[in-house]
Amino acid sequence: MRFSNLAVFALTGLTIASPVVSKRDTNADVVSLLTDLYATVQTYTGAISTSSLPHLPSSSFHHTILTTRSSDATLATLSPSSSILEKTAAAPLVGEQISKITAAITSTAGEIKALPPVTGGEPTTITTTSTSPTEKRQVGAIAVAALLGLIIVEIFATLGAAILVLGVGLLLVFTTPMVSSLSLLILTVQAVLNVVLLGVTTLLNTILTSLALGVSGL
Repeated sequence: MRFSNLAVFALTGLTIASPVVSKRDTNADVVSLLTDLYATVQTYTGAISTSSLPHLPSSSFHHTILTTRSSDATLATLSPSSSILEKTAAAPLVGEQISKITAAITSTAGEIKALPPVTGGEPTTITTTSTSPTEKRQVGAIAVAALLGLIIVEIFATLGAAILVLGVGLLLVFTTPMVSSLSLLILTVQAVLNVVLLGVTTLLNTILTSLALGVSGL
């Protein structure tokens, strides 16, 4: 912010210094926390795609129930035409990773909530999830929006593949709290940074609609 009158600047300097520093530091802290969350989420989405899932040998019903064993099968080896027993056996293992994602999101939201909030002025509205700010003051908020966009896409790209194979019903008990935690994270970021992340909320709601999860976003 520039002032033509040096005296006015001197009188107001102490007043404006604190929120400016707070905004810069808080933005940086949020970016750091979301960067860590993105890396954590990638670990769990990778586990959904590559971890061993139960393999159920083809045989009679009772023999199948009694001889469930682990193998090198992954979610990628199953298909929508796989047996209901195979899908039912795989769902809790996929769900375990989704629950870990939920816990990580919830933890990050708590850490962000504890940061000093940015105050003063009307909230800045961010309508994109790209990294091309239209104004200098939007740089920090754009970085945050971009990270949230990456996290959302990472989660739902993997979740979409799991739903295609296992169906919505088997995973709904895991996806519902995960979506709630994502919504809470976005709301927390908006409150702490004094921004409106329109692009992020639109992205989340669009993905939820396309996947027909039966849960609402923001």
